[in-house]
Amino acid sequence: MPEASIIIAIPAGVSAARRQYSATDYTVTVIALIGISLPSFFFATILKYILSVKLGWLDLYGIVGRLHESYSTTGKLLDMARHMIMPVITLTVVSVGSLMRYTRTNMLEVLNADYIRTARAKGLSEDRVVNYHAFRNTLIPIVTLLGGSLPGLFSGAMITETLFQIPGIGYTSYQCVVQGDIPFVMFYMVFMAVLILLGNLIADILYAVVDPRVRVN
Repeated sequence: MPEASIIIAIPAGVSAARRQYSATDYTVTVIALIGISLPSFFFATILKYILSVKLGWLDLYGIVGRLHESYSTTGKLLDMARHMIMPVITLTVVSVGSLMRYTRTNMLEVLNADYIRTARAKGLSEDRVVNYHAFRNTLIPIVTLLGGSLPGLFSGAMITETLFQIPGIGYTSYQCVVQGDIPFVMFYMVFMAVLILLGNLIADILYAVVDPRVRVN
């Protein structure tokens, strides 16, 4: 789950929950369902067909263009950024849906809790009720989901990197599996296991940050 999807999904889910059954809520729900339903390889193929084959705006494959070495330093950075547009869009769209839906569902559950009604009855502003009381409790289950997404941040996106032939960890691991490079595959599996354990540890520590009832001894 790329960082862009987290930045987009959580505010969008909170906004949809605050305006339940509004146009914003329906829009977020439709986008979330599209993101959940679309496989990454299908969406990436559509992007390549439209942006590369039909419009010719972007290259189909690779992380740099053929004239990359002839560019200045700024030109090289822009060339790499241009080649990363479609992979970033693909990863963001296919990963934003589930987190957006998850955030909306948890926020709706929290907004209907008794202590939220008590906070409103005490005369607190709606922004303070949502941003301070409700959102903090919504983060508790979201932290669990984000902790489990840590392996995806560092282990690479195998399908997306393979489709766009980006020389990342995911694409490299795919090539090693095809070529039968057992030492690298074993290293990759151990690396994934370490990231999973580290993600769970970070999630446990963050519980103490978002939930005052939890203390790390």
